[in-house]
Amino acid sequence: STMASNAVKRLVQNNPAFKRGAEIARQEIFGHVPQLNVRSGSKIAKKQFTGTYLAKYYPESINKYARMVHENWETEEEEYRRVKLTQRRRKGKGPPKKGAGARSKKK
Repeated sequence: STMASNAVKRLVQNNPAFKRGAEIARQEIFGHVPQLNVRSGSKIAKKQFTGTYLAKYYPESINKYARMVHENWETEEEEYRRVKLTQRRRKGKGPPKKGAGARSKKK
């Protein structure tokens, strides 16, 4: 039996078809990727997905739902912008009326 196993070993070592078959089996069993010295994208494909972590880190804004319930809902930023605009309008520095911009006064 040792002589038979030696013959099998020699056959596997010398025969390129057996070598290739063993190589393919190894790749499938252990999940190896053949090194072809070209970019395959396997490094990126192996990475874990980050979508769930990003979704947890950046939770969805409540503004959309708050506007459905409260008609006068404003974020702090929107409120600040509105207050500044009313202050500027009182000073006479607000945006011009439609069609009364700097370009219409050129002619």
